Parts: sequence; C-alpha cells; structure tokens
Amino acid sequence: MRYLLAAEADKIQEFIFRSSRLREVVGASQLLSRFCNSSDGVLALADQYDGDVVVNDGGSFRVIFDGDNARENAIAFGADLSELYRLSLGGSLSVAEPAPLNGDFRQANDEAGKKLRQVKNRRLGVTAEPHMPYIAFCASCGMTLADIHGQLKGGKGEHRRNYYCEVCQTKAAERDRKPRAILDDFYAAYCTAIGDEQTSEANWPEDADDIARYDLRQQNYVAYLVADGNGMGQLFGRCDQTQIEKVSVGLTSGLHASLAKPAAAFRTSVPGQTNMVPLLPLILGGDDLFALIPAPYALDFARRFCLAWEDELTTLVENAGLQIGENTGQIPRPTVAAAVVICKSKYPYALAHRRAEQLLKEAKRHSKLLAAESGEHLSAVSFEVILGNRLAGDEDANDERRKAIQPTLRPYWVAKGELSTSATERGIDLRKLLAQRLALKDVPNKRLKEVRRQFERLPMDIHTTNRDKQLAEWTNKLEALLKRIDKKRRTDDQWRIVNPLRDALAALGQPRNDDSDGHNWREVKHGGKTPLAHGMLDLLEAWDFAQDLSHGPEAYEPKEEEE
Repeated sequence: MRYLLAAEADKIQEFIFRSSRLREVVGASQLLSRFCNSSDGVLALADQYDGDVVVNDGGSFRVIFDGDNARENAIAFGADLSELYRLSLGGSLSVAEPAPLNGDFRQANDEAGKKLRQVKNRRLGVTAEPHMPYIAFCASCGMTLADIHGQLKGGKGEHRRNYYCEVCQTKAAERDRKPRAILDDFYAAYCTAIGDEQTSEANWPEDADDIARYDLRQQNYVAYLVADGNGMGQLFGRCDQTQIEKVSVGLTSGLHASLAKPAAAFRTSVPGQTNMVPLLPLILGGDDLFALIPAPYALDFARRFCLAWEDELTTLVENAGLQIGENTGQIPRPTVAAAVVICKSKYPYALAHRRAEQLLKEAKRHSKLLAAESGEHLSAVSFEVILGNRLAGDEDANDERRKAIQPTLRPYWVAKGELSTSATERGIDLRKLLAQRLALKDVPNKRLKEVRRQFERLPMDIHTTNRDKQLAEWTNKLEALLKRIDKKRRTDDQWRIVNPLRDALAALGQPRNDDSDGHNWREVKHGGKTPLAHGMLDLLEAWDFAQDLSHGPEAYEPKEEEE
C-alpha cells in the first residue's frame, strides 16, 4: 500500500517577519529554503523512512511512502519532521494524516491537501512567552526571551550592542552563510540577465537605505514588490507525480529569472550605478515574491516582472507536458498578480508588506473576475504611494458614499498586445499610464499640482441620483483650469490648440463625445457595479515612480521651465 503525506510550515510570514532588520528577513527566508533542500535534513530524514520526496519547497512537503509499513513510516516521518523543524527554525509545522495513493496521484494529492487544511484549522492559538522583570526580551523581534547581550552577527558595519534571542542571531548570521540558498541563485540569474559572467562576489544592499540611494530626487523613497501566481492550485491539481516534481522544482528558478530581467533593465536605464545589485529579495520561492526594489521605475519594474513570469511559467508548464488552453484537461494561460508599495526607506517593511497584501488581493480579484466573465486571463498590478510616515490604507478605498464615481483605475492590466473589449471594460493597460508620464513631462509642476488638487476635490457624496449635476460642476472647474494651459502651435501651416493634459485625460479615461456628457470619466466594471473612474490621480500620485525602463532619466527632464 502506498501513502502520500502532506506537511506545511505554519505562519511562514510571521516567522520571516519576526525581526526588525532586513538582514534577518533575508536570513529567515534562506533558513527556510535550506531546511527544505538540505541533503542532510529533510531528504536524509525521508531516506530513513524509505520516503520519496516529491515536493520540498517554500515550507511545503509532499512525500510518498511505499511498502508493508508505509503508513507507520509516514506517521513517524511526520512526527520527526515537525520536531526537526521546531529545533531548526523555532516554529511549528502541520502534518496531515497520510492519504492512500492507489495509482491516481492527482486524487491522492487533493485528499492530502484537504487533510492538511483540516489539521491547520484545528491548531491551537499561540501562547505567551513567560518572563520575569529582570529577564529581557529580544530587541529585534520583541517576542522571544533574549539569551545574549551583544552584537548581531554579519553586516558591513558595527551594530549597537543589545539583547537578542537565538533565532534572530541565527537569522542575521544566515544571510552570509555559504552557500546562500536565495541570494546566490538569484545572483546567478541576474548575471545571466545582464550578460555578465559570475566571476566576483555579489555586492548586496544591507538595508533599505542602500536602495534609497537610487531615488532620483534624493528623498529616500524605496519600493516593495509583492507578487503571487494566479491559478497555481489549478495548475498543481492537473499535475501527475512526474509533472508536479518538474513544476515545483522549476518554479523558483523561473521566479529568479523573472525578477532578474527587470533588474537588468534598471541597471541599463539608470546610469552611474555601482556594482551593487539594485534590489534585495526578501521572500523568493515557488510563486511567492517579496522584494525591495528602487522607487524610480517601480511600476514598470513590476510590469516587466509580470511579463517575464508569464513567459517563464509558460515554458515550464509546456516542458512538463501540460497543455495550455480553455479545453477540458488544459490549464489557463499563466498569469500573476503584483502589488507595489512605495514609501520612505525608514517605513517599517512589515507595514509595507501588509498593505501590499491588501493591494495584491485586489489585483487577484480583478484577474479572477475577468476570467470568470470572459475566459480571458491577464496579469494585473496595483500600487500605492505612502507619503511621509502615514499609515498605509488609512483611507477607505471602498467608501460606501462613493458609489457612483471613484478617482482611480487601479488595478491596471499587464498585456503584451492590445486589450480585448472585456478587459477594457474593467480597466486599462499599465503601459498607458507610463506613456502619459512621458507625454506630460514638459507640463509645469504648478499646473500638475492644480490638476491634482482638482481631482482630490471630487465630492465624496456623489450618488447615481445626483451624479450628472455634481460631475458637471466639477468638470466646469477643471475646464477653466485647462483653458489657462491651452497653447496655440503652428502645425502643417495651421494653428491648433495644443494641451497634453487634455490628451492625457482622454487616454486615462475616455475621449469626450456626445455620449459622455462632456467629461472624460469612463464606466468600469467592478463586481456588479459600473462606477465612473479615471487614472489621472493615479498618475499624479505615482509621478516620480512611473517612468518606463525603455527611457533613461534624461528623457524625463522637462524642456520648459516652470511657470
């Protein structure tokens, strides 16, 4: 009798983020990767119980046991695996009851997944660490009792002495431990992308301040990129044993290559860089990504990552013998959802990640609704700029008072060609936003600020019943502003009015015509509603971060002085 055992680490993000410094975040990710792939860890333990490891990546495991004592071996292996994880990483790991494997791997894998979810749902809550007044908690994670008073290991400079727990010490030291499971693999992909041989030691950023030096305005902004593949459960559900091994092994390398390509484009577009790698991967495994990237070009960075992921995963799926299409037995075209949070370098990474996860849900929902309605599959990107140190998401983007109009088109589609009618009804391509950033580069900042203030003054109590009247009053004020910017220019022996803002309003909304009541707002489908929406405020909020990597910084220098 054969059995399939499913196991998964609990609260992986909580374990990774349970530290205050990015060095420890990277170290925690590498610890998890090392635990999954080490030949003297999980693989050696499986050999002791005659287990065949099918999946061992990202804290998720699938192991097949065969023989007379297969069930007993699977149960014993699961208990030892959970204890090994606790001793190695200081966390917990859920192990499901072994599922019978009677020839149909897909059915057994589905049953094992159900058993694993049942175990996770039954887990008890966390327990507080006991402490006494004269015992210190760790200064980094603030959750565990400290066992030393000293400096954290690793890093380019001296660190202030403080109280630290053993886990945080291990995380800090792990980042520079050779071989580095995440950083070394990504550096190899990065060198391939830039067309350079991997002949020297990689120069990695130590913290967010290093990446903030890429801010072209020198205001210490950075960006955090979070991404997650769409339809991965459906993909793995279609795999047999051989296919799931190929896909699970190839996912991480595909993710490395997808992230390396926009990083290489950034290196080419922004001159004067040192040999430092222009990003820091914090979580990089399977289809999950959390990375610190430069704020300039952040939106195009995310767009290019999505396109690269689609290509990499398509190749991986086809090489595994799976068919892409809409017919029975085929899988949908691979896509990904991404979110970008742009903030100050001192902004807590955990808060940035929390907000990015919320934006990521919006992007995934956007793609799912399109697929459910039209059968079309597209990647989507959402983003937000956190000005200063305000809390992310403190405004209610789903305010019930704004039922008829919304000043944003997020999330944006990512597509190689033109959007279909169904996709256009739900939004626009991110390329349009980036194109208008270049088209408006010569508009004086004073005028851009006036337009932004006008969009920010959109009445909050617009409903369907009074929408036309209030929108007409708002549009008249915007029109008065635009007329102050209108200029006459001679073209083809004729004089015509030239105003790039009018073109941008049409591109990020819709052209004015008799059916649009004299405004540029466009109807978009959001669930069961069709509010009016516009992308101008999105552009103005992300103005300094919406450059296209096809153009260097000099291409965005204005040719006209501000008024």
